[in-house]
Amino acid sequence: MAEKNNILYLCVCMALSDHKLDKSETAKIIEISKRLKIEFNVHEATETINKKFRDDLDSAQDYYLGNITEDKNRRLAKELIKEVAISNGELKDKEVRFLVRTKHAWGYEVFD
Repeated sequence: MAEKNNILYLCVCMALSDHKLDKSETAKIIEISKRLKIEFNVHEATETINKKFRDDLDSAQDYYLGNITEDKNRRLAKELIKEVAISNGELKDKEVRFLVRTKHAWGYEVFD
């Protein structure tokens, strides 16, 4: 359960990577939380991330990536953060950077 919570926080980090949380990204994260069967408030998570990491999304990403250790959860997280990235119909450079950092942190085997 804890790893799935970290997956949701990673999804929020992905949504914030372009420095704004739009409605489509929020809706996607809410949909994902329902699929994972976890109560999750996107706006509270956003505030938690901003307070805890002082808008340093790289540190936030590293923290939540480090809290997901099972390969099956890493693969799930990879798919879900991709869904959030493309939920608004475009993939921005900072979102691509987020995916590349994830790949480096977890290794190529998770991305095969």
